[in-house]
Amino acid sequence: MERKKKILILGDWDADGVVATALLTYSQEYAKKYPIQGDVEVVKIPVDPDRIRYLLTEIKDKYELVYFLDIPYSEVLGGIVKLMKQHFEIGRIVFVDHHIASMQKINELKEVFDTVIVDYRMPTSVLIYEELVKNNIPIHPKLREFVEVIKYMDAGKRIPEKYMKLFEIAKMISKALTAVRNEELWLKTVYWLADPTPVPMPLNETTWATVKKVIEERDKEVTDIAMKLAIGAVKVGDFRFVDARHVWKKRGATALASKLALILKAPVAMLAGTNRGYSLLIIKASGGRAYRIAKFLLAEGIANDIAGHPNLAIVRVSKDIDKKQLIEALYQALYYAS
Repeated sequence: MERKKKILILGDWDADGVVATALLTYSQEYAKKYPIQGDVEVVKIPVDPDRIRYLLTEIKDKYELVYFLDIPYSEVLGGIVKLMKQHFEIGRIVFVDHHIASMQKINELKEVFDTVIVDYRMPTSVLIYEELVKNNIPIHPKLREFVEVIKYMDAGKRIPEKYMKLFEIAKMISKALTAVRNEELWLKTVYWLADPTPVPMPLNETTWATVKKVIEERDKEVTDIAMKLAIGAVKVGDFRFVDARHVWKKRGATALASKLALILKAPVAMLAGTNRGYSLLIIKASGGRAYRIAKFLLAEGIANDIAGHPNLAIVRVSKDIDKKQLIEALYQALYYAS
């Protein structure tokens, strides 16, 4: 008996990663047309970029194709992919992403992966959607509309009224998955999005009650700290600079920076601590300014590395960076990025 072909999809936990995974799940499991014609088994696993080094323990079979969706490229990921090719029976490995870190390493990416689709101007789910359109695969309305919502969310643009309900659902799903990191819930969400028939949402009342409690506790912590930090914000052009190193050394720095931007009603550059040998400067600014400022800081030698998105850049800087020097560099960066 001939072995059934398998593909492996490794997607990020957030809304963009889930929708991108759902698009491929629909096109392969429901439409049975892409990326392989016919009946193919699809294995789906959520991947945390911070825990990517443990990925090899998840590879347990032969795969015709492996997709990495919405996962920023790093040297660790590159090393893992090389090991996958050497020690496992894998036909082809495809990388689809929109993070800044992936754009910077495009030449390295092309050496490691068989196919590379990278563009910082649009979310990963849109990149996958466009691939399906090119291959004449019609997407059902529910999934197509969620792609539109992700597009607005990623660009930081005002959500049209007709998409507001879906936006609230996407935001709820993203918060739930980020908060609880529950693989079963991630899979159920992928199938709910991929299924063209009207099926109940995976977040039932019991599940949502548990998730909501975790989210509310985290939101309260972030809001309380942001309110205190906002008082000491320093004006740098139209930005507000906040040094949060003494109060924040864990995950969630981007959520804190976003909350500060909301409270201060201005773009934000927030310095956060880590338990490693560097600090993080989170830059929150619309219109791609965050990325342009991050690029300037990298060129000037202030940044050691940059990641994130065009509107939310994550800049790795020296742990003991001089605050005065950083503020001066930000003034220069704002002029460059204007």
